[in-house]
Amino acid sequence: MKNTLSILIILFISVSLFSCTDVIEIDVKDGVSQLSVDALINNKSETQTIKLTLTQGYFDNSPIKPALGANVILFDQDSVAYQFKDLKNTGVYSYDGKANPLNKIGKQYALYINYAGEEYVSLSKLNRVPKIDSISYEVDKLPVKPENGPQEGFLPQFYAKDFDGEGDCYWIKSAKNNKYFSKATEITVAYDAGFSPGSKSDGLLFILPIRTSVGRELYSDKDTLKVDVYSTTPEQFYYLQFVSQVSQDGSLFSTPLSNIPTNIINRNEKSIKKAVGFFGMSAVSSMETIIDKSKAKPKK
Repeated sequence: MKNTLSILIILFISVSLFSCTDVIEIDVKDGVSQLSVDALINNKSETQTIKLTLTQGYFDNSPIKPALGANVILFDQDSVAYQFKDLKNTGVYSYDGKANPLNKIGKQYALYINYAGEEYVSLSKLNRVPKIDSISYEVDKLPVKPENGPQEGFLPQFYAKDFDGEGDCYWIKSAKNNKYFSKATEITVAYDAGFSPGSKSDGLLFILPIRTSVGRELYSDKDTLKVDVYSTTPEQFYYLQFVSQVSQDGSLFSTPLSNIPTNIINRNEKSIKKAVGFFGMSAVSSMETIIDKSKAKPKK
């Protein structure tokens, strides 16, 4: 009797679950196309670029449209203007930073964009960045052959120390044989020398997981490794952290999808035209090395 009752209960639950199959038709309408701004500027003596495109409907599979004819100007705290020009008419606005790099550490910078009769503005600060002291690597072997990279090789790490004074934020990037690990899931950010505020890591050597984050794959003898540490504002730290989190979420209890926050503001608060993307200023510290198996440390 008990077995029969259990089976009936299971059948009742199953029918209840699988009977809820009514088709719900959702009318998806495209919203207003918005300006998308990719403006991550650094202090290197090289060409700096700001990419402007237009957002499009979710089901629109046509090529992304560039935002042409914009007036793009960067102002520093000393009221010096830097004009970015779309020389190739592709929506990529550039400034030649070779002769006059954007390197006023500790100063504020303001971005101004005039596009299609709308004015967009944003602020960022060029914060300090610590020097990379050294790069080392040790012999390592993974238990399973990975999709990318060798199973046996060398696991690298870099050494750098956070400045004294809480609140310094960083973005750590690395390149293997001149190819950067640039996926959203490969973003590594640091708050002081740790992963987040309150970690009591101010003024210390970056913690081990951050130092070894440059080893996205094992390296082989003669491979080239480049490590960059970018300074960021706290706002950019949280922006990059959010981008990384959203790109990795996929479970039942993951963070609900939402628009990634932006620091690009339309001066006309009543306008339906908004902007997406981010404007950030970064100072960069870099170091490059060629893996030499004779200099590798044994695995601990």
